[in-house]
Amino acid sequence: MSTDERAFLDAIIAAPDDDTARLVYADWLTENGRPDRGAFIRTEIELARTPPTTEEDERRRRVLIERRDDLLKRHKAVWLKPFLPFAKDSAFERGFVEALEVHASTFLQSAEKWFALTPLTRVRFTVCNAWDAGSASYVWWAERLFTSPLLSRLKVIELEHLQLTADDLTPLAAAPDLSRLRELVLAVNNIRNEGAVRLAAMPQLQGLEVLDLRGNGISDAGARAVAQSPHLGGLKELRMTRNPIRNKTWAVLEERFGDALTS
Repeated sequence: MSTDERAFLDAIIAAPDDDTARLVYADWLTENGRPDRGAFIRTEIELARTPPTTEEDERRRRVLIERRDDLLKRHKAVWLKPFLPFAKDSAFERGFVEALEVHASTFLQSAEKWFALTPLTRVRFTVCNAWDAGSASYVWWAERLFTSPLLSRLKVIELEHLQLTADDLTPLAAAPDLSRLRELVLAVNNIRNEGAVRLAAMPQLQGLEVLDLRGNGISDAGARAVAQSPHLGGLKELRMTRNPIRNKTWAVLEERFGDALTS
């Protein structure tokens, strides 16, 4: 990788929401022998900026989607190679891989390499335990994951179906920086009331916009803690169904969160 390309990628990774650096990099790619990569970035950015509002917008989107799919069909094997088998076609966002589905241990071992290549912002953790040949037993990676500063670089953390408990959340509650985090998915775990109380007390979650706590054995005490949290006022979506919460307490959640409380 040239010094110029490293500088472009560093700028994109440092400001993942800014399209300017991406477009400048796309121009550089076109001028330096990789026109299809540049075209893919520009196409995805235009597609993201063209909502299906009018018929003209719809027609333009069809053209852009066809162009994007053609470029991806021809080059995805190369563009996805550094992230396989943890990235899919849908991992691309505005020209770059931004989402991975990965084992917690693999993320901790490889994330620095991935963060150097792409503005990775969304990770779905698929497993939290791993077989250790040395001890001939499974090793639980939750503590190492939740104490990792790598999490501070993510906007979306998905932790569904991982058998997490309130104790597992203790190191996360001590994380010094989760300021980029906008969506936290903890559905179908076992955090119960203690875990809900712990989350509700986290000032690091004040920027959170989506919180998914479905199916966690949370009852009235945990639900009230969420409703009374001084740090969750920015939620645009709160998912709390499949928990044993009584109607009276559910009404407290509705009063606090209004339309943000969804199924």
